[in-house]
Amino acid sequence: MYHLISTTAYEPDPQAGPWTEQYRVISFSEEWRTEFMDLYRRRWRRREQPVGLPISKLNDLLRATAPGLVATGRGAGSSAEAPWFYASEEMPAELVAPLLASWVMTLPPGTDPDAERMADHRATLDRALALIDDHTPQWRNESVDLTAAELSPGGTAQPDRRLYHLLPERIGARLAVRPLRLDGIDLSFRLVTREQGVELVSWPPRSYTRGKRTWHYSGLVTITLQTVPFAARFRLHVSYGIRRWATGSPVRLPEGRGATVLLDAPLPWPGAGGPRRRLTANSLAYDRRLGMLAWSRQSLVGLLPELDVLRVYPKPSELIAEPVDWIEGRDGVAAGILHSTAMGRHGVGAGIMPLERSLLDRWVEEALRPVLRRVPDLERAHRKSKPVLLPTSQTNDPEKQETRSRHRVQARRNAVSATLDGQPLLVDLLWQTEETRDALIAALCEGLGLPAAAGGADGDQEWQEGGLRVVLRARPLGDLGAPLDIARLSGQSRAQALAEAVRRRAARTAAQLGTRTGPAGLALVEILGPDRFSKEDHDPKSALRHGCAAARRVSQFIVVPEDADGAVALRAKSAFADGMRQLGAVVPPDQQLDEELSDDLQYLALWHVRRQANGPTRQAGQHLVALRIRPRDPVHPVRGWDDARKEWVPYAQLLLTLAADGAALEAPTQTRSGWDASTTDGRRDEVERQIRSLLYQVRDRPTLLLANSGNLRECWPGLNNGQLVRDMVTFYGEPPARLALYGADLRMVLLRDANSRGETPQWYAPGETDEETPGFSAGLWSARDAGRDNRVFASTVGKPPTAGTVRRDLRKLVPDKDWPHGPAATAWNPQALELTVLGCLSEEALSSAGRTDTIPDRPAVVAAAAHQLRFHDEYHPLSRPLPLHLAKLAEEYVLPLAPAPAPAAQENTE
Repeated sequence: MYHLISTTAYEPDPQAGPWTEQYRVISFSEEWRTEFMDLYRRRWRRREQPVGLPISKLNDLLRATAPGLVATGRGAGSSAEAPWFYASEEMPAELVAPLLASWVMTLPPGTDPDAERMADHRATLDRALALIDDHTPQWRNESVDLTAAELSPGGTAQPDRRLYHLLPERIGARLAVRPLRLDGIDLSFRLVTREQGVELVSWPPRSYTRGKRTWHYSGLVTITLQTVPFAARFRLHVSYGIRRWATGSPVRLPEGRGATVLLDAPLPWPGAGGPRRRLTANSLAYDRRLGMLAWSRQSLVGLLPELDVLRVYPKPSELIAEPVDWIEGRDGVAAGILHSTAMGRHGVGAGIMPLERSLLDRWVEEALRPVLRRVPDLERAHRKSKPVLLPTSQTNDPEKQETRSRHRVQARRNAVSATLDGQPLLVDLLWQTEETRDALIAALCEGLGLPAAAGGADGDQEWQEGGLRVVLRARPLGDLGAPLDIARLSGQSRAQALAEAVRRRAARTAAQLGTRTGPAGLALVEILGPDRFSKEDHDPKSALRHGCAAARRVSQFIVVPEDADGAVALRAKSAFADGMRQLGAVVPPDQQLDEELSDDLQYLALWHVRRQANGPTRQAGQHLVALRIRPRDPVHPVRGWDDARKEWVPYAQLLLTLAADGAALEAPTQTRSGWDASTTDGRRDEVERQIRSLLYQVRDRPTLLLANSGNLRECWPGLNNGQLVRDMVTFYGEPPARLALYGADLRMVLLRDANSRGETPQWYAPGETDEETPGFSAGLWSARDAGRDNRVFASTVGKPPTAGTVRRDLRKLVPDKDWPHGPAATAWNPQALELTVLGCLSEEALSSAGRTDTIPDRPAVVAAAAHQLRFHDEYHPLSRPLPLHLAKLAEEYVLPLAPAPAPAAQENTE
């Protein structure tokens, strides 16, 4: 067992003092901004006017071609006060001017059917180009402390806003000039600027050959600036992984899908030499007007040929047809398409193992000294890592194995009985292959301890075991699983045409299943894999889910064997377990805590669902899901809040209600509560209103509130790290208030994951000696010098079973000669889940409330309660505690459909 874990996080070293850098800074001229905005708005003649210039493309151009540029600032396109870019030296105007001119020429409309208006566009463009030389901004000196931060009222370090882009760029530049040496091989890295932080990609890519196929891949290092609740110093999080390059000829891209391309190009200026330090990100997207792939408007590669007429830059069709040729480079220009799972299988597995992660981390640590230091290792904060779980290990004693199986089956039956309240379990099986049908029936029988099905597998079957009655109906899915028939009529939007097709298929599905009364039933549906549907939006999965919900069935899908990886028997067992979860037949196991919390403790989880207009139904929508679990309740221990009915309903009923709301024909910006979802303020006010109401509903007993700050803070700004105060809660426009005001025995734990932004660091468990290989370890961890009132913890669950038996010391970037096929292994990139005990019954909280009737909480015990909720008998360790897991998965039923066109509009169309 490992006793410590190391996180890949760094902080300013207080012994090093300030880290001050001198920059030459320039701002975007107000005269430029005014004239350029007038030019740009012409492109948006019939649409909502933009609030700022599309300056990111210009910034990419400058970073790629301007020597001495360090970083570009944020907000320069909308404010003349914001610094535009930071440079190590002043760049001559004759270099900046042609770059700016190339970008300005992309702002106006390319064509216009009105000749007079087109002439006006050209005249405005000429004025804008002339303005470049007439109003050259002035350079100024600016000194920046790259460790500057202020403490929030709650004691959280808030870095200078400029550091969010300056510091990662500066660190990335340090690493880009220091090759990483592994087993005698030097790997060089290039900088790639991201929306948050920077990436470093090893370049040129490595190659891996097996048989007659060769694949390309690179090492990946991601750097972001983060804050941690109540930490007096900000953090620099560094993540490590593998970047895989598309190498198929041609590259397979499903219809409507795009791709990201990293471009390696020389400086387009005569005499510009020196090593290249950057790769620039470009986007390929399907252009419906052209009927083919094209560079998106924000892609730099479209501008470079105007500046460099001597070289040939890749065209989308060439890049897709011969990706390897461009990876290897043509006349000094190279480009690589980032591989995605939609492109099919890649011979190089994702992720790296702990040993290689520790070697990369050591390289980074050396480069950051002396200004930044590694965050101290974390030690165990609680003795028990897991709750009381049923044994899972195999035993040679048949009697003991039988007893274990019997206990597991009885636990499932008890959970099903609790969620059905004595009613029978109705299971509908809609199948396409006999293999899957038989595997699902076998999984049902094994899971609930039912006798093997007698007679044919089709038709109706019933079992009565003790107090549990199970009714199974198996039917072929038939043409319900065929692609949707979408007919877009004149005057219909794409979303409306899709919604009409979904409603038709859903109605047929509901008719085949037949409606039922009483508790929700379960439909197990075998469908084709998504890649079988060559046309966008034709996958019937959402329609089948709507149809099942209309017939009062929750639905669990399983893909036909030929479209799926893994044995069908294992996938059938997983589908059965997920079906039970959707019925609400899942209760947390008893916990093992150093100090007992209340026996009647209930859990409340909040999850804000946001569907975008590019989602599965092409319709935007949102919903705040509130889930309550009372483990001791004999009936329906898992319930969700129905805000229209103002009551807690069984979990399965919550899912059906979410689907019904999405299928309703009402205007998409109005909810059943009547609030306007079209504005940011409206969404925030309504979500905060619902949260206050929910806290009032649960104040009658001890409650542990669980919320993911990355998910909720957009509509609950008080969850931003800078606004957190111990044992307080903040709502918009109000000062922090004592959490106890919303419930005397209310406790609150904020969770944070990486959130695709590196918000939590990666980790590995170091060996006690240099010879011991680093590994994984499950547990609840805190800083070694943390006091009793420490509020921030790291929750880890060790290596999941899906990670297989890959060696901890496996190397992929430079494979060991004894393991030449190491790159093919799929490794696991571990993320620590951050748990912040925002509120508990601390000594200060009890004193402020004037309470002497209970002993103070130890925050570590409250965090341990949340951590142990990640473990369950029916699942591998969860990525988040069970209540939040269930709340998040409810979003599968948030499938808003576009309202039908108004009758007047339809009449006009006719």
